Amino acid sequence: MTTLRHEMILASAGSGKTYALTNRFVQLLAGGAAPERIVALTFTRKAAGEFFDEILKKLARAAVSEPAAAQLAREVGAPALGAADFLRMLRAMVDAMPRLNLGTLDGFFARIVRSFPLELGLSGEFRILEEATARRERRRVLRGMFAAGGEPDTAQREFIEAFKRATFGAEEKQLARLLDGYLDDHSDTYLAAPEAAQWGDPARIWPEGNPWLAAADRRDESSQALRAALPWAALNEKQRARLEDFFAALPEWQPGAPLPKPVDYLVGNAFKIWDELDTGADTVELMLERKKVPLDGRARAALTDVVAGIAGAELARRLAMTRGVFAVLSGYDRRYHEAVRREGRLTFADILRLLLPEGGRPTLATQPEADARLLIDWRLDAKFDHWLLDEFQDTSFAQWSVLRSLIDEAVQDPEQRRSLFYVGDVKQAIFAWRGGDPRLFREIFELYNGAGGDVIEERRLDRSYRSGPAVLAMVNRVFGDAAALRVSVPEATAAAWAKEWGAHVSAKPGLGGWAELRHAEDEAGRFAETLEILRETQALARGLTVAVLVRSNDTAAELADYLRQHGPVAAVAESDLHVATDNPLTCALLALLRAAAHPGDTVAQEHLNMTPLRALLLEEGLGSTHAVTMRLLGEIHEAGFAATLERWLRKCAPSLGGDAFSAERGRMLVGAATEFDESGSRDVAEFLEFAARYTVRDTESPGVVRVMTVHKSKGLGFDVVILPDLEGKTLAARRDGLAVQRAPDRSVEVITEPVGAKSTSKNFPRLLQEALGETWSEGDARWFDEIEIGGAGEDEAGEAGSNLAPAESGSATDTRLDEAATPRAVRRPARTPSAQKTGVADGAPLFALEGPGASAAEFGVELHATLAEVEWADTEATNRLAKAWAARGEAGAEAAACLGAPELAQVWAKPAAPAAEVWRERAFEVVLDGAWVTGVFDRVVVERDHAGVAVRATVFDFKTDRVAPDRDLGEAASRYSVQLDIYRRVVARFLGIAPAAVRGEIVFTRVRQRVAVAT
Repeated sequence: MTTLRHEMILASAGSGKTYALTNRFVQLLAGGAAPERIVALTFTRKAAGEFFDEILKKLARAAVSEPAAAQLAREVGAPALGAADFLRMLRAMVDAMPRLNLGTLDGFFARIVRSFPLELGLSGEFRILEEATARRERRRVLRGMFAAGGEPDTAQREFIEAFKRATFGAEEKQLARLLDGYLDDHSDTYLAAPEAAQWGDPARIWPEGNPWLAAADRRDESSQALRAALPWAALNEKQRARLEDFFAALPEWQPGAPLPKPVDYLVGNAFKIWDELDTGADTVELMLERKKVPLDGRARAALTDVVAGIAGAELARRLAMTRGVFAVLSGYDRRYHEAVRREGRLTFADILRLLLPEGGRPTLATQPEADARLLIDWRLDAKFDHWLLDEFQDTSFAQWSVLRSLIDEAVQDPEQRRSLFYVGDVKQAIFAWRGGDPRLFREIFELYNGAGGDVIEERRLDRSYRSGPAVLAMVNRVFGDAAALRVSVPEATAAAWAKEWGAHVSAKPGLGGWAELRHAEDEAGRFAETLEILRETQALARGLTVAVLVRSNDTAAELADYLRQHGPVAAVAESDLHVATDNPLTCALLALLRAAAHPGDTVAQEHLNMTPLRALLLEEGLGSTHAVTMRLLGEIHEAGFAATLERWLRKCAPSLGGDAFSAERGRMLVGAATEFDESGSRDVAEFLEFAARYTVRDTESPGVVRVMTVHKSKGLGFDVVILPDLEGKTLAARRDGLAVQRAPDRSVEVITEPVGAKSTSKNFPRLLQEALGETWSEGDARWFDEIEIGGAGEDEAGEAGSNLAPAESGSATDTRLDEAATPRAVRRPARTPSAQKTGVADGAPLFALEGPGASAAEFGVELHATLAEVEWADTEATNRLAKAWAARGEAGAEAAACLGAPELAQVWAKPAAPAAEVWRERAFEVVLDGAWVTGVFDRVVVERDHAGVAVRATVFDFKTDRVAPDRDLGEAASRYSVQLDIYRRVVARFLGIAPAAVRGEIVFTRVRQRVAVAT
């Protein structure tokens, strides 16, 4: 293996991170590394899949082309390699696929636990819970904690009292909802710090004592001392009234409630001179009614004590709430551990805890040996040589702790045959709230280089292949302005940012564009300005991709709705769709289940009475609540939720009146029920909760404005980006929730609930104002005029070639791109040939819940797959296939009839050309007329000459339409003329022949007839 440097890559957005990672992987293969001894980890399955695909693509291109091989060889620093070498690497990758360690961190950790269950204290089988299943387990545990009838037992009373302390008297009717929220917000913190002393313990937080807490116990006497010490004779009437209001309101206040206005006024003014009050000055001046009042030492001390007592009382309340949160979490976790973890049902968070090298691991069915974790590392160390870590700025300290000993061995390998390569960008660390720790990026570099020498090499990728000069000018202006940052964030943060910052440079200087700062007075104005930009650029009409980035899913939904109503602009809010509760049909079905499980639920009963389900129940003889309960619960017990809901959906079908949306949502509900049935549960309450939380991601559609949160946009690229939701975002504020203080080794020292005051002075608009001024713009304001409306305008040669090149490529030294001549990427709408039909057809059968339409698609798929088994037909082949198809039902019988029909003999016959081939169910993708066309050929017969050059071809497209035998088939076939024309042109493109040399025929399988479609 060639000696490789350990590397840390700081890759700015769009600078070629994937290119660097995949080239490193290929470089390792070229140096002789076995694929299965390389660990390449990222954060999402999608990113891992893209990484794997790109490696295979690089190797495949280099394996079939010497020029491509020479280029890749230069890029990986092995110029002697040729196509045969890359073919060998490709074969090694394919052979090693079951053993590859290329995936997500969670997946890698899960594989380790599955490999060493006994060493980690697991006895027997275990399974990893998906999020929905884990939530059901949580609800099961909570129900078990409160299931006892009558008076609560001792454990339940303790838990309820702890929860009251945590919520300071929240209503008990909100118990389930509040508990669920607390577990969502604080479980991870508890798992990182399961000791009571770390939660709200004043002795641990202030070892020398806290004077404010002490002052809280003497608020009454301090108030009396202040009244006695004030210079009443020197005060005017308004000042005396202000103070009397204060003394009257203070006894009525309780910690946790807002301060009464008179108290808030005096406390606020006292804090303005707090430094003087707290240092013990002989006299101070307190502002009262726009006039300063001098206070002597006695009055100053009393005022200080009163204000400290108020703050201390609030602080004591927060500490008590924090301890209550711990009691809630620890009480729940003990029961959850016994009921779920010890039964072998683990979450990914449990998996991570099991692998932590020191304390904090849960004890499961058996106690692992003291040195078991170290033995696991020794055995793993023998399997892996090279580490490639992606998005490292989002790695948590716990995740790094699991990997550290293994990476230590690689970095400190005396023979230098092993390596570490990690990539990321601390400027893109937006997942700290999920535990990501961007400090690790630099700390690891300094850890290994700290003993002297240049162990890890630092490399920066600041040339962006995604953005043009105008956009990067704004980025550099805002985030490279150290003075502006110091105004907007704490000094230490600004210094850390400046240390990592490097100016971005566009790798495409010829790429036009425009960046501008605009202003609006309020949210309505920002929404209107967004719409104005879309109208001005006509981005969708020009085939451009558009993203509008906001801070929350709620804002995304509101803005998308605004654009659709006032544009009208095709806009979608890219958030999770609650498909089980966003339409009347599924809500009625869930009400049916609720009424069956809870006969006393009058709301569910009345809901049913207002829907067509009421009449259906009467038709079924289910007129009483008892009958509904017996029937529905019996069906669920016997067949499960999916089969039960599907049956009732079919009964509802006539009532839908062709409502395709509701029918589709009904099928989605059945899909959710199918997923739930896999758990084996028949609990209606569990299913109703599951259905309420069940979501599907709105599919990405071409030609629409995508409104999404900043977090969802990470890693994506768009032609036009609008950010209309920056107002009021405080940069310097801590996230809402518990405040966690950690020691230098990342262990939790102190946890408390912050008071929660928010500042609005240090926000994004302030940063933009400091860096850009009131107005700012860069680039060509009419950049979009050069892009044709309604099409991309590429020529045929361009469509077949360069448009298929990967979008992200290049490194700081990459010279493969002719930057000055690089064309602007154009968003192409996606099309399928099968969608290009003419004429009028009834759409209802497409969404039918029963009858022929419901199974037509399945039948067509079966028939096409069966006919694809035919290469060339002769008597022997026909008999053999017909016999094999006899057991395939209707699709097999129809396929056999087609194969034996004299009218279709030419479809299966091998032509008399010198050479011939047949394509069967072959998928394709190509750019055609400015659109990205995806489809599948049913059957294409290609005829070649003696030299193997294609001379003509015939496209056969199978249709299962129920046409009458006496109908004019030419008229029926004409509906597919556009589709066949696309197929013909694509085949001509692939074969390099004229479209006129490609014939197209429709084969109607029901009537065993074929019709040539005119060109």
